[in-house]
Amino acid sequence: MIPKLNYTVWLVALKRWGPVVFWMFVIFSASADSGSVVHSSRILEPLLRFFFPNITFAQLEMVKLLARKAAHVSEFALLALLFLRALSYERGDARKWISSAWVLATAYAASDELHQLFVPGRDGKILDVVLDSMGAAFGLWVCSLVLRFRANSSAPKPLKPEHSEAAPVGKRPSFADQLLCTLQGQDMENRSEVRFSVQDRLQREHGGRLILGRNSKSAHLCIKNTSISGQHFSLLFRNGQFEVEDLDSSNGTRVNGRKLAPFRPVQIADGDRIEAGEVLLHFRRLA
Repeated sequence: MIPKLNYTVWLVALKRWGPVVFWMFVIFSASADSGSVVHSSRILEPLLRFFFPNITFAQLEMVKLLARKAAHVSEFALLALLFLRALSYERGDARKWISSAWVLATAYAASDELHQLFVPGRDGKILDVVLDSMGAAFGLWVCSLVLRFRANSSAPKPLKPEHSEAAPVGKRPSFADQLLCTLQGQDMENRSEVRFSVQDRLQREHGGRLILGRNSKSAHLCIKNTSISGQHFSLLFRNGQFEVEDLDSSNGTRVNGRKLAPFRPVQIADGDRIEAGEVLLHFRRLA
């Protein structure tokens, strides 16, 4: 009996690793072309002579050398970023995979120079491996700055006016005494259990809105997990219904596997699964 193919798994694998394989093939093809230097000179040299008619032969050779080395840096910077994307695909904070992406890009750079030893007219150079690894490191460094900026800009965020109105002082909603729910589950990063019990303070103390996040100063429910934003999502209680609202978090919020759009609350019911980064919580309404 022939087993059925899981097309979803293959599609996810293709989305993750397809761009990596394609770019590795592009680099391999360039290395296999013994006349690649000649080909690039045919394009670059006429352009240089057109814009700089008085350029000398030595200057021309220097510019061509720098152009080839810049190509090395850029192509392996892109390869490292593609490795990072593939390794971190739907796995939370991409910064945890930067070292692995650099190692893979550097290993492929070494194999590329080794391959050139067997190509007529080409030679492998240790210095080119070093240059390629520096290009990969540069690309990942820039990416880490962008990821850090995104993480910092996502926390803390001011509450939207329509959800931040607290209950009037001295007036306690009639349902407050019975209001009881729990969020319980697993913190995959720290390998620990998570449990929050929420009793009447959701309305009485926080105006019908509790924020879960990594920033203890701005989040009412705090989880020290790097995949969690400073303010990740909020739990709302309005018109007798519970809702979850993503606060434009870096790694997103999912309810029963469906990713939420930022600042678009959705209703949740007893038993629903809430995923925030690498934290998996189950919502239980007890009263």
